Amino acid sequence: MKYEDRRSPEYVNGIIDHLIEDSRWIKAQKKSEMECRHHQEMQLLARKVIANARFEHSKENIDKLLRLNRRLHELQDECAKTAFNMYKDLTALMEQGKTYYKTFCIESKIIYESEEDWEGEVGGLYDSYDRGNRFEVGICDAPGKEPTDYKELNAWHEELNWNIECLELPEFKDECICFAMHKFFADGCYSLEDAMHMKLEDFHIYTKIHI
Repeated sequence: MKYEDRRSPEYVNGIIDHLIEDSRWIKAQKKSEMECRHHQEMQLLARKVIANARFEHSKENIDKLLRLNRRLHELQDECAKTAFNMYKDLTALMEQGKTYYKTFCIESKIIYESEEDWEGEVGGLYDSYDRGNRFEVGICDAPGKEPTDYKELNAWHEELNWNIECLELPEFKDECICFAMHKFFADGCYSLEDAMHMKLEDFHIYTKIHI
């Protein structure tokens, strides 16, 4: 779907109508966990579609998106470095006979955490909101192909320009949009309006090792 079509009244109203029908169905049925989750995701989608449709294409706003893209690209690279370095450390310990490291999985994520309360309107939906808004690099003790460089963990992400879907802005025609930006604002639940509230320093890397 073209970017301008996503801003059309027909598309926005279609999402809202579907949400209303879904809401009535949920209320009429005994709500299972899966049904509630689906309803939450529909609410978040409707919120995102409406916010993106009214996003103002000012120079200031576009510049903010590009700064955010650069920051997320840096963190995307850092995620891969962190996961790769931990992988090398753990495999070295295994070679030294530390058998309790014989199986492991490393997850390195970019997460958004802010002390400001601008997200308050979706606070009750945060479980779904959180799940859909993380970029992640992972590697286990037995990868299909052992990486020789951290860049290999991001190779697929780096091969493509992710200026698609809601990031297919006219102003991004000649810009390289990173996969982490796509993950937060296209695959995820954050809108372009949300990006205007976000501070670059509120994006962090979180890494976990499963043994």
